[in-house]
Amino acid sequence: MGIEYRLANEGDIPDISSVFVQAHDDLYRKRGLFETPMNPLPPSPIFAFLIHKTPHAFWVAEEENKVVGFSHSFMRGSFWYFSWLFISPSHQGRDIGRNLLERTLASWKDVEVTNRATMTFAFNPVSQFLYMKYGMYPREPAYYVETPSKRIMENKQSPHGLEFEELTSLRDASAILRKMDEFVLGFSLDWHHEYFFETKARCYIIKDKGDPVGYAYVSPGGRVGPVAVNSNEFTEPVLETALKLSASQGVEKVWYWMPGSNLHAVKLALKYKMRLDPAVFMSTKPFAKWENYIFSSAALM
Repeated sequence: MGIEYRLANEGDIPDISSVFVQAHDDLYRKRGLFETPMNPLPPSPIFAFLIHKTPHAFWVAEEENKVVGFSHSFMRGSFWYFSWLFISPSHQGRDIGRNLLERTLASWKDVEVTNRATMTFAFNPVSQFLYMKYGMYPREPAYYVETPSKRIMENKQSPHGLEFEELTSLRDASAILRKMDEFVLGFSLDWHHEYFFETKARCYIIKDKGDPVGYAYVSPGGRVGPVAVNSNEFTEPVLETALKLSASQGVEKVWYWMPGSNLHAVKLALKYKMRLDPAVFMSTKPFAKWENYIFSSAALM
């Protein structure tokens, strides 16, 4: 029996999680970057959320009734984002990635697409070559950075003077979040915010002298992001305050994903001696004000 392709369902989530962990660890091992295996359990809640929100755009490849690869994409207006593509190490090199990519593209065949984008590891040339064949070219260096939370807390620098107002209801925040997204990215992140609230991320509206200048999410596990501000003069103080809020939760480490051209974010990564993993953001056309933004993740942008 050969490779078969079909839409994912929630019963596939354990296998999807396993494929992700295996492919991730295998790539790091091949590049000499492997330290400790990624823990596959429990599966990330993002998989169930995406299958529910975009069931027509989450695909799996299977052989002998076992999932060996998966992919997903979403749309924001006419912007298409390829959020997941992972293949089991034992099944790589069999054209599964291209087949999954084409199926996720076809999932949106009735929608106008004016830009395509994705993010991948900078040390994965195979993926980059595949995406370039579909018109997505390297546009922006990106980095995953992390540091022990105690390193953040050891810095006793006084607050930056901005007001951080925590919001407990997405309804209360939606208008401000949408306005900030559209200013920085050119479109609203839409149900991304719903996901962040569902996963108990704390959402802060940042104000300067009473006026909203941005927002920042702090997740229970230590992640900071997304962060968006209406002027890059606020990037550093907003991000640093968010890092302190994250570290104060008692988590082991704090991390975020940053565009390489966001020099304020880079400055903070250097200040706190963060470990760095390189990635690359690829798209058909340039877009976004990257100096004003911190990604939530490679999958959700």
